[in-house]
Amino acid sequence: MYLFQITNTTINYVAIGLMIFIILFSIGMVFFFLLSRQRITKADLEVRDTKIKAQEDVLEATLLTQEKERHRIARELHDEISAKLNVISLNTNLLTDTTLNQDDRDLLLDRIQNATAKTLENARRLAHDLLPPVLERFGLCQALTELVDSIHNDQLKINFKCDWDESTLTSDQQLHTYRIVQELFNNSLKYSQSNQIHLSLTTSDVRKMVYQDNGIGFQETTGIGLGTSNINSRVSILQGSMALETSINQGVLYTFEFPTNP
Repeated sequence: MYLFQITNTTINYVAIGLMIFIILFSIGMVFFFLLSRQRITKADLEVRDTKIKAQEDVLEATLLTQEKERHRIARELHDEISAKLNVISLNTNLLTDTTLNQDDRDLLLDRIQNATAKTLENARRLAHDLLPPVLERFGLCQALTELVDSIHNDQLKINFKCDWDESTLTSDQQLHTYRIVQELFNNSLKYSQSNQIHLSLTTSDVRKMVYQDNGIGFQETTGIGLGTSNINSRVSILQGSMALETSINQGVLYTFEFPTNP
């Protein structure tokens, strides 16, 4: 009888201990779940913040690009077109002078014609810079061909290849790609002192674009300016990637990759 009581007491102690263990284990699991969820939430927030920061950087670079374009257009309108129109207006007013002889009239008419021709040329160039007509009518490859032809000369040889299928690209995608190439050419012409440029646009699993010149290059840490920021922002908009290889006196090599179905 005494042994039976001891056994029951032991069983009770074991049961109580087991219940306490289960309760403590359950509490521990709850805390572990809450802590894990907190860590996951924190990681998700960090990823979200990183994406937001990247989007903000793209937006800032895009706004800088737009502001740069506005200033350039305003300068073009003021310095080139507005100035020429003032010349035309002034010389036209002088023609109303009844005391002018025929030679003076011919001289004024010649000035008006020259100023008008230059104004039309500047207006066409400005319109072309805003939206190249060839790009809209014939697509990216033809527009780049025209751009290359306008730059290529005896002092600068350009090797160009384009086999992208424009029918799979939206007009915005074509325009952003065109602006990237335009910015690359501008950088080479202004800073690189190169005499050879290679540009190829090919397609496999991804759309690939390679741009290379044999100029003076630059240190990557010091060569990031507004132009490169403009390129980065457009690459981000196209959901692509960019790799840059350059060093002093070694030229530049840009490699771009874009998804075939962004």
